[in-house]
Amino acid sequence: RTRCKVVRASHGQGLRSRAAKSWEIKVRAVTYFISAKSFEDVTKGVDDAANFFRAAIAELRAQDVDLQMARLATNGFEQWAASDPAAALAQLRALDARLAALEVALGGGVSVIASLGQVDSSLVLGLLVQAITSTSRLFASVMMHCSADGLPDFVRAHECAQLVLAINAATRATGGEVVSGPLAGAPHAFKLAITCGLGAGTPFFPGAYAPPPGEEAPRVSPAGTFWRAPAFAFAIENSDLLVAAFSRARHLADPGASPGARLSPQLGGAVLSAAKRELEKEFGDAVGQLEALGLRLERVCPGVTFAGTDSSVASAARPEDSLVVAFEAVGLGPFGGAGTLALCALVTGVLKQLPFRLVGYCGLMLPQTEDTGLAQLAARGALPISSLLLNSAVCGTGIDTVIVPAGASAEQLAALYCDVASMSARLKKPLSARVWPAAAAPNPLDPVLFSCPFFVDSAALPLDPPAHRIPSTYCRPRTDRALHVAAGVALASALGGLLLAALRRPV
Repeated sequence: RTRCKVVRASHGQGLRSRAAKSWEIKVRAVTYFISAKSFEDVTKGVDDAANFFRAAIAELRAQDVDLQMARLATNGFEQWAASDPAAALAQLRALDARLAALEVALGGGVSVIASLGQVDSSLVLGLLVQAITSTSRLFASVMMHCSADGLPDFVRAHECAQLVLAINAATRATGGEVVSGPLAGAPHAFKLAITCGLGAGTPFFPGAYAPPPGEEAPRVSPAGTFWRAPAFAFAIENSDLLVAAFSRARHLADPGASPGARLSPQLGGAVLSAAKRELEKEFGDAVGQLEALGLRLERVCPGVTFAGTDSSVASAARPEDSLVVAFEAVGLGPFGGAGTLALCALVTGVLKQLPFRLVGYCGLMLPQTEDTGLAQLAARGALPISSLLLNSAVCGTGIDTVIVPAGASAEQLAALYCDVASMSARLKKPLSARVWPAAAAPNPLDPVLFSCPFFVDSAALPLDPPAHRIPSTYCRPRTDRALHVAAGVALASALGGLLLAALRRPV
């Protein structure tokens, strides 16, 4: 069993104190990974995790750093739960209750949730619906498949779509929302993601999962290396760092620019270079400080490995920390327009090359309902799903926390999962899709309201483009128009000849 010796660091050691900088590191989660062969392994792992979390919380609080969530992630639950569905469901519900008790024991406002890992067998999808809808703290992900030549598995895509719709149908009586626990008011389908090409080790939910017992998992660090469970990883809430870096870059390279002004051709290159440098400073400093903390925890908790940090940019709901604010501070134009893709690529290029232990996505998350600026753009119809997926080609983690109309069909959702899987296979990058139909928004751009504080009110986004009727005059083939013009010229010539002959006749 893990025994951690709590070593309280003084201010100035490891993480910097609040007085040293105008922002503080916001640790969204510490995720503890458990590789299990049986439910008994999981319960023992939860007890070991409790000791580890106490040490981690003490270290963080010694530095005035708040921890939002303590998370646990196992290997796929079909590898350790009972083979009988009823017995397995009882185990999962018992795990949910155990997490609630751990939350009380840890205290201090730290929420506790768990991921049941990445599910690959379609045989347990029915059980997964029951697990997601009858618990408040359990998450999971389902793996999408592609063939060797990159073709998406449409059967699996349709299974995933039916899974999401089944979760919505089973929770219709509560408006599709979790009714208790730290996620009260969040949609139950928020606890499920469809993943493609995502390896073990991301601390972000629902995609987090541990490798099978005895197996190693690779880091995504530039230098590589491997880790095995029990292990832990950090997830940061850090969109404020992006706002600070981009705002400062514009001021340093173009000090006379007014807020929102477009880049000039003479200074555009200098601003983008400054943006890259400032990002490297901000995120290198933050991830480096967490690296020091992780290595210290690795020393005081023998047998627990520091897997690394997922350097991904994760948004906060605060309007001033929106990705939209950050991107538009650079001066390339409105978010979602020309220039957005270039900045997305710039951000990801920095995040993936930080010289530390990195795990997970290490990209730019574009969560519609967790970022105020993105939520407002979606409500105005200025953030189509196709745009989110396009940006994922160079940076993102996929389609995250996106609401679609209540009448979305399994075929529509399956087509979206095929898009995400195809992009993941073609570009060899991890992507995921966390999408759910709104409980009461039958039409695109209908308002969707949330009572959970982690979400921002927004609108349902259409999965298909609107079917506008285009006047037939704009749709005629070019050859038809040419024939009409030629006929008109011939008719005018004939009429002109008759008129000229008439004028020449003697009166």
